Amino acid sequence: MSEKHPLQLFPGPKVLVRSEGRFHLPARGSIVLAGEAGRAVLPAARRLQLTLSQVLQLNHTLSIGTRPSIRSVHHFSYSPMLPAQGYEILVDKRGIAVTYSSPEGAYYATATLKQILQHYGRDLPFLHISDQPDFAARGLMIDISRNKIPKLETLYRLIDFMADLKLNQLQLYIEGSPFAYESFPQVWELETPVTGEEILLLDAYCRERYIELVPNQNSFGHMEGWLTRPEFNALAEIPEGFMLPEHMYDHEMYPEGLFMHPGTFHTGNPEVLELLGTMYDDLLPYFTSKHFNVGCDETYELGLGKSKTAAEAVGKGQLYLSFLQKIHGLVLERGKTMQFWGDIIIQHPELIPQLPKDIIAMEWGYSAAHPFEADTLKFREAGIPFYVCPGTSSWNSLTGRSDNMLANLRSAAVHGKNNGAIGYLITDWGDFGHWQHLPASYAGFAYGAAVAWNVENSLEADVASYLNTSVFRDRSGLIGQLLLDLGNYYKLESGINRPNDTEMSMLLRTPLHQVQLVGKLTGEHFEHIEQYMEEIEVRLEQLELECSDAGLVMEEISNGIHFVKHAVKLARIKKQLAGGSGSLDAALIRRQIKDLDLLLHHYRQLWLQRNRPGGLEQSVSKLVRLRAEYTGLAAELAVPAAL
Repeated sequence: MSEKHPLQLFPGPKVLVRSEGRFHLPARGSIVLAGEAGRAVLPAARRLQLTLSQVLQLNHTLSIGTRPSIRSVHHFSYSPMLPAQGYEILVDKRGIAVTYSSPEGAYYATATLKQILQHYGRDLPFLHISDQPDFAARGLMIDISRNKIPKLETLYRLIDFMADLKLNQLQLYIEGSPFAYESFPQVWELETPVTGEEILLLDAYCRERYIELVPNQNSFGHMEGWLTRPEFNALAEIPEGFMLPEHMYDHEMYPEGLFMHPGTFHTGNPEVLELLGTMYDDLLPYFTSKHFNVGCDETYELGLGKSKTAAEAVGKGQLYLSFLQKIHGLVLERGKTMQFWGDIIIQHPELIPQLPKDIIAMEWGYSAAHPFEADTLKFREAGIPFYVCPGTSSWNSLTGRSDNMLANLRSAAVHGKNNGAIGYLITDWGDFGHWQHLPASYAGFAYGAAVAWNVENSLEADVASYLNTSVFRDRSGLIGQLLLDLGNYYKLESGINRPNDTEMSMLLRTPLHQVQLVGKLTGEHFEHIEQYMEEIEVRLEQLELECSDAGLVMEEISNGIHFVKHAVKLARIKKQLAGGSGSLDAALIRRQIKDLDLLLHHYRQLWLQRNRPGGLEQSVSKLVRLRAEYTGLAAELAVPAAL
């Protein structure tokens, strides 16, 4: 059977067999649940009913049990022989039969049927699908702590996006004050945090779609939002802050060193556990999940301040492990299973066997070359359950880093499956202001979901096509590849491997007169990036989006392009400053100020479409500083002309 556009299911199922023949969906018919026990899959049946209405304008009724007066077009039946979360779909002359072993499996079957109905309409080919996931837990983590806290409607949209892709876990990363802790109103009173009541709404919305909303709160490092406050400062390892050790930062970006505000707890202070216990008691009651991600990554100053003597006596790794075990105790008291980031303990592999066996290590890494194979093997050999946690590569990029993203997500899936990971968590961060717009992350969400469901059949998954048809509904069929190409502009930069960064993004974050970063960038680099962006802009005009937020998506892409183009102009200015400012003039800088004003104005408007106002001014603070530096430079350049 030949087709002009063959069916490409996303994620790809384990088994898909086509056969001769077609079934035509009738105008009237029923979605039948086999007996009273079928009530458990009512959410799946209702989802199929909604899909039939929205996609084909068919009104097929729900029925429990079969009887002569009912025309069974879609039939759901239970089979204990299928694997957990697995399902089968059979389309033949009798109609559509879904077999499941759990309500989740039935729901995932309807996600597959949605794509089939969108592709074929009412005239379905005979086929048989047998499917189940490679990873039991398939999650998405959104950073809501680096300034950008999404509105509820944005999170609902993401949850629906996840449901279509068979993802079953959502985490909202918390450090600082993106959550309204009822015991500490002074921490968030000037912000617009997510409230406990909103978590209740999100939790219910997730559960209706078989998604577990997992609480996530950092609990050891990354506590700057608390430890810089006077009432908590004494709980810090180094209350006055510290200079980051030289091997931990980019010397070109920070030639004079990198000062860090206090961010790690002093493990020897009993008040730390009291504070964490109160924070947990404020947060956890709003979640039905039995899991809790307590973070505990990047404890930079551990053993360098108040605990230096203890670290010298027992070792920094043992100091870390001892406090992790105390946090584990707090989590157990609250009836949760603890997840924690594995980056610190992996530096002390001899201590991994001492971890509690009911803990879950979250093995993260975001470069294409991250050693998922070697690191996960250490947890496996110690009998510690673990997730693999790659990323979308969108943060610190402006528009993404597509090739790195695909390689990172792929490597995590392959090695995670081979070494027995129990989960796969796609992370999406917002370091240094969260400047990337949401569409920059969609390809990573989609591809990560595909390989988390089925590694082998999804390694070459056509993510661009999925974005075209199922996310943006682009009649031109161009936006998927456009977003991937836009996210690859970084490959036209100097070629220096910068983890979690593009050079254009870094240039916008550093002071104007700090010119080291442009040392290896040339005029040819600038010309290639500008030409590349101009070509993207031409392609952007050809898109024909029909998604509900089509206009906003177009503006977000345009603003991301504007960020890159402004950064290239800034790079040229820095290059001239590095060689002496003789070729610069005040008029050029004034044009750059106007361009930045337009960029900022548009960015602020777009921010408020999907996100809460709290955090916006912190997000643009480095750009506001850059504007002041432009103004100062323009004044300096104008002085000789006036004399």
